[in-house]
Amino acid sequence: MATLGDVFCLGFSFEAISFFVEAIFIAIYVYGWDRLSPRLHLLSGVPIALAGVSGSLMVLSVNAWMNNPSGFRLEHGRAVDVEPLDALFGNSYLWPELLHMYVAAYIVVGFLIGGAYAWSWLRGRRTPYVRRALAISLTAAALAAPVQIVVGDWIARQVAQDQPTKLAAFEGLGHTERGAAIHLGGWYEHDTGEVEYGIPIPYLLSLLAHHDPNAEVQGLGEVPETDQPPINVVRLTFQTMVGIGLLLAAIGAVHLYRLVRRRGLPRSPWFFRAVIAAGPLSVVALICGWVTTEVGRQPWVVYGVMRTKDSVTGADGIPLGYATLVLVYVGLIAATIWILRRLARIPLEEVLDEPR
Repeated sequence: MATLGDVFCLGFSFEAISFFVEAIFIAIYVYGWDRLSPRLHLLSGVPIALAGVSGSLMVLSVNAWMNNPSGFRLEHGRAVDVEPLDALFGNSYLWPELLHMYVAAYIVVGFLIGGAYAWSWLRGRRTPYVRRALAISLTAAALAAPVQIVVGDWIARQVAQDQPTKLAAFEGLGHTERGAAIHLGGWYEHDTGEVEYGIPIPYLLSLLAHHDPNAEVQGLGEVPETDQPPINVVRLTFQTMVGIGLLLAAIGAVHLYRLVRRRGLPRSPWFFRAVIAAGPLSVVALICGWVTTEVGRQPWVVYGVMRTKDSVTGADGIPLGYATLVLVYVGLIAATIWILRRLARIPLEEVLDEPR
């Protein structure tokens, strides 16, 4: 912040405004349930959605800038000629990252909600409400999953252009080569610059990165080892993200096929068990995606401009602050579980049938 805050602080300012707007209208929406007319109650949810989009847009624009900084130049260690709008919205990394994250959000929420109702379905609660909730949530996730594959291809090509070392870490490509392969599994050996025990798929990395099976892909050896990320961490999280993403897309395809051809939900209990597992797996994939992009950027906190070790704060009291934060969240999680368990004792159909 001390060195480069002038470049991206506008984004954090708008994010803070969005956060407060969102918090205010969430309170109105929740506590106004029986106090507002149905129309006003519905309309009070609109600012929540708008503030959610604007706040996440600002956060993602700052993160995209950290991965592909622009809109300034450094002079004697300070940012000058700052153009905040260009920094936040002018870099090529923002739009694929933004779309990638938003589509991921639909997948995660769709499978989490679907998993909750799939659990009810397996326990025998097969009411019209549960059936509709399953169909809506799974359809949203199923439609988003193949879109994510296309968006993932877009962001991979952007990484190949702007952060070739990160792309090489995805695969563990030690040396620059044409027709580069992707290895499924395995372990990158720093001594040899090769992936050991992996299953190679020839030409696939070149094809995905440049849409050309014989394209040249820059290897890790093009930069000093001090400029390389923790390669096996990045490989593991990247392959976990992709593997889970393909599994979720397959579950979504089964649902869509059944919905279109048979006009209903699958009957096999294994499908609903898979949907239950897909909820937490989608969260794992989401976390792995963020680990991939953030650890893959290392050792830079602002790519090519500032190293992470140069940005570490010397402020006191950070361990105490983190410990307090952990305790607060543990308390919130316990309170949420208690409230949800109480709500679960009342059939939702009874709540929906009550006059408002």
